Amino acid sequence: MTQRTHKQCIIRIINAILTVLLYTTISINIAHADASTNPNCSNSAASNIYFNLPASINIATIPANAPTITPVTNWFTQSALSFTGCKTTPDTHIYYAFYDHGSTSPPQPYIEDGLTYFIYPLGNGIGIVTSVQNLEMGTGPTSLQSYGVGLSTTLNKLPIIQSGNFSTIFRYRLVRYSNSTNSGTFSIPQKLFIQQSDWQYVLSQGKNWHTQNVTLSAMTINIQTKSCSVNTSNIAVQLPTILPTSLPSIGSTTGTTPFNIAINCPSPVNVYMTITDNSAPNSTSDTLSATSNSSTQGIGIQIRKNGTPIFLGPDNSMAGTTNQFLVGNNTSGNLIIPFTANYIRTSAINVGKINAVATFTFSYQ
Repeated sequence: MTQRTHKQCIIRIINAILTVLLYTTISINIAHADASTNPNCSNSAASNIYFNLPASINIATIPANAPTITPVTNWFTQSALSFTGCKTTPDTHIYYAFYDHGSTSPPQPYIEDGLTYFIYPLGNGIGIVTSVQNLEMGTGPTSLQSYGVGLSTTLNKLPIIQSGNFSTIFRYRLVRYSNSTNSGTFSIPQKLFIQQSDWQYVLSQGKNWHTQNVTLSAMTINIQTKSCSVNTSNIAVQLPTILPTSLPSIGSTTGTTPFNIAINCPSPVNVYMTITDNSAPNSTSDTLSATSNSSTQGIGIQIRKNGTPIFLGPDNSMAGTTNQFLVGNNTSGNLIIPFTANYIRTSAINVGKINAVATFTFSYQ
């Protein structure tokens, strides 16, 4: 009796999330205390660094079920030499605090990977969250939660656990913290952002210390609320039943089946897409893996556009996401995006049934 394999590919669509890019420059300026009294290091570093983010911000419609506090960029990372000649005597630290942002509202928290960050508001419902960590010792990040003017507040701190240089790794991420975010352009003047110090006391107490200021440069943020609607949120693609002999060797393909995704864009926008393997969301290969309820082995599913296999990426709408690809340039109105799905042999075949699930994430840029 000839045994056959059977495949059903169910495709789940996630509509537009958002794409955010921002241009600004963060410069770190050095101030020295010549007559230091018991600071933890001999000096602050004597150089400036500039933290350059991308050039513009474009926010598409955030799904209605997204939380109010939602990240709108990936993390950006920059390291800088902070202090030199640091000592490891008991309880020595480097201290960090946000400068006063001028808002009378209490800081809002942003939680990620078990860390709670305080949001530093920039305006129009957009803010920055920040973490710091010691480069030399590779300690885990500490989220910044301290607000105040200068250092007259409770401070976040990192321990000095190695004598000599102390370098800081800064991580920044933009988040939306209010549903009142409006489209348009708004400007942010240059402002002191963070101060780090090698001692926890203030000059009013007769103490001097070494500091390093993080200055947020003036910037312009452009927010555009462009989005498209997906005509069908779930698509089931039924591949044909095949014989194992249809896949004679590893890498051979068969069962090509066409399907379309249709979207409608009310105004011109560049539409990008990422396809994610629901069973292996970190996969960047060109083959969807079988779901846990599949019984066949040695067979995967490919999705192709214009005959070329599509490489998979994370379920993320940020610009520049791994294996994100353009599907419509300056698109408005109805757009039909054609695809095909096919079987591909990956190893020795054990006949049975195969299912696979793919998630399509759109990004409007």
